[in-house]
Amino acid sequence: MPIVEERYEQTRVDSLRRSLQRESDKGKPRDYEIFVDGFKVVPRTSDLNEFDDYEQEIRTNTRNVSFLLFDGPGTNRNTRYSFSFHNNQQSIEQPATLGEIDQIVAQKLSDRERDYELNRLREKLQEAQEQIEEAEEYSGTLQARIAELEQESKGKMMKWGDLGASILMGVLRNHAHKLPQGLSGLFDLDTTPKITDGGLNESQEGRASYSKTEDFDEHTRSRLALLEQMQQRLSEQQIIGVLNIIGYLTEHPAEIPTIIALLTENLKT
Repeated sequence: MPIVEERYEQTRVDSLRRSLQRESDKGKPRDYEIFVDGFKVVPRTSDLNEFDDYEQEIRTNTRNVSFLLFDGPGTNRNTRYSFSFHNNQQSIEQPATLGEIDQIVAQKLSDRERDYELNRLREKLQEAQEQIEEAEEYSGTLQARIAELEQESKGKMMKWGDLGASILMGVLRNHAHKLPQGLSGLFDLDTTPKITDGGLNESQEGRASYSKTEDFDEHTRSRLALLEQMQQRLSEQQIIGVLNIIGYLTEHPAEIPTIIALLTENLKT
């Protein structure tokens, strides 16, 4: 049985207690006993809550405190740590002993304050971890909602585009006989007069003749020129974008002055 003999110092006792605490935290609590002047004040146990009970037996004439740390639960083999309150051959005088006891009490109070602060920090850490988990869950919900809104926005833009395309195509179909062949092909409009068994009916024949002879007015020529520019300068995707804008402004005519103001400001800059 190894024996370690030293002068009593609170720091050494605290070191033994921390050693037992570490073993307990690992799930391997270690048995111990405590003797004061040969009297067993803490019977063999692994409960660290009883460790400080020996302090109640410390007196001004106390000579020795011993701590037995057992090697395992099924053995009596142990290491004895014996701490003496004597200074070599001479006993410590009463004032010095009282001062040392005061130091012990002060150290214990400091340790308990430290333990309290440590527990408080652990609680705060637990709260922070719970808040992080809640934030991550909320973030996932937001991401899902953003995806839903993006889909709804895409659907709405398609609706506006369909509406704008429908309006524009209706106008073009009503004037298909007046469009140049290139624009008619772009929008897949049928400008060929229909032939029946009796040939062109009167209205069709008149329309075909009219389409060849009627001159476009200035406004019609301007619109046709705009459509030709769209065909020549814009890609299919850009034309769809224009139709989206037309559809949106059709549903929200109040936004038109705002758009005009923005365009005017950009032209100035």
